[in-house]
Amino acid sequence: MAATERSSKSLDPISSSTTADSSPQYDLVCIGFGAAQLATAIANREARKPLRVLFLEQRPSFSWGSGSHLSRTRMESPFMYDLATLRNPRTAFSYVNYLLARGRLVEFANSDRLNPLREEFEDYMKWCAEQFKDQVRYSSEVVRVAPDTQADVVKGWKIAIRDGSGTTYVVQARNMVAPSPSRASAAVPQPIPTIDFLAGQRIISMNDYATRRNELRGANEPRLNISVVGTGGKTAEVLDDLLSCPRLGNITVVTEDESLAPLSALNDAESPQPQICSIWAKPAGSQKTSVTEASGLVQTLYMRAYEKQVQTKGEYRLRVVIGKDAAAACSQSDFIIRDTTSNPLSHSALFTRLDTLILGCRPQGKSLEEVQFKRGAVAEGCRLWLVSSKSEGGCALAKDIAQTAGEIVRKLSSGEDARDGAGVQMQARI
Repeated sequence: MAATERSSKSLDPISSSTTADSSPQYDLVCIGFGAAQLATAIANREARKPLRVLFLEQRPSFSWGSGSHLSRTRMESPFMYDLATLRNPRTAFSYVNYLLARGRLVEFANSDRLNPLREEFEDYMKWCAEQFKDQVRYSSEVVRVAPDTQADVVKGWKIAIRDGSGTTYVVQARNMVAPSPSRASAAVPQPIPTIDFLAGQRIISMNDYATRRNELRGANEPRLNISVVGTGGKTAEVLDDLLSCPRLGNITVVTEDESLAPLSALNDAESPQPQICSIWAKPAGSQKTSVTEASGLVQTLYMRAYEKQVQTKGEYRLRVVIGKDAAAACSQSDFIIRDTTSNPLSHSALFTRLDTLILGCRPQGKSLEEVQFKRGAVAEGCRLWLVSSKSEGGCALAKDIAQTAGEIVRKLSSGEDARDGAGVQMQARI
């Protein structure tokens, strides 16, 4: 009975909280502590007038991606696209300083590779995150966000947080940064009902692939046919590793990621789908990119697939199926590697109390959007940003992440009006 009473009270922790003055107040509260938020923490520390900032992370410690990276996989961008260098070349949080601290700077230079290993880049971000322990609350889940209204004008935000022990409390913030919503096409992985375990078909979770990959790479006769089911950077990395093994048979990938789609005939090209500007859901429709215009990893996939087809005289090849239905495509496969991780819940449910205030959002770079409110509804200098740390393809760090973080801190430190776009730094290109 006590547990029931406790859960019912925690349904609306903001309404049942004490007076606003008793809640801790911050200049900026960031929901999550991923790459974008970490870049914001670095920019704030290096600002002339640092803000009082709090980061709320649901996970027990800092991690990037799934936490496991295949050997040899590298970042798509050179090392200078780290969390701070393009914003401040003299930063103490550069990838170069990290290598110096780890005693590997000269060795990295001798490797003649500008793109860091993904495993090492995650360690770089952990090295940065370790220096902000006093500003981060791990195992803290944001359960509700509500406007702090005074005289019918929103002066700030009240944020309800549930910690690891189940205790709920409220903090106040003048400004907020929240993760940008996932694309509308993202979905929970669907079951494959046609798996024939008696015939020897097996399923391997994509998160377990790194530890079980040797089961597939031995000399088997006949060769093993493999299917990969999933969407995102991890799928491409697993596919790249499979294509590097000459002992495997046919390889099939079932994905919703259209950046992996093979080149189609010109007269079959579809006209671009209209995009709807929505703050809570990214548009699913986007113009397709041909293989020749795709990222380096996608080009490598098709290069290896072509070499496989030539070496086996067309007996074994790569087949790409764009869609959700994996049953038919995987029917002839001996092993099916699939993404079994369901997507986290959307943060949009946190902001239901803000819906009546919002007009839309204004993009400010590729990874930053500022929410636009109705005239007079929100006080000047009270803001909400949506940030994304991933590139458009989802398998690399956004190149403008350092400038994005600097732009947020600069506007808050200077009290700049949200409509003033002066001083925006342009991202460098290599």
